[in-house]
Amino acid sequence: MTTTNINFIITDPLVPMDEVETTLRLARLAVESLHDEDRVAIETVSTVDHASRSCLIDTTVDTGRALATVFAGYVRREFGNAAVRVQRVTLHVEGGER
Repeated sequence: MTTTNINFIITDPLVPMDEVETTLRLARLAVESLHDEDRVAIETVSTVDHASRSCLIDTTVDTGRALATVFAGYVRREFGNAAVRVQRVTLHVEGGER
């Protein structure tokens, strides 16, 4: 199975990763308003890695793409365009389950 992901790398060392995590939770609430809380809980996968200063969102499904879009808007407005780098990552997962 192949998953498409968006990796948000926080390049500004002055941006606290706790605030990035809070911004992701706020974006998730917005997506829950659009797609239903249960659907988002079941379908949407995201992780924040404090050590690598990144946030990875699985965009294989609609709810993940919506989360990535909302999060991108929020994080750029909150921390500035120069504070975040966005990259598309394709992962190949063995066994067909995520």
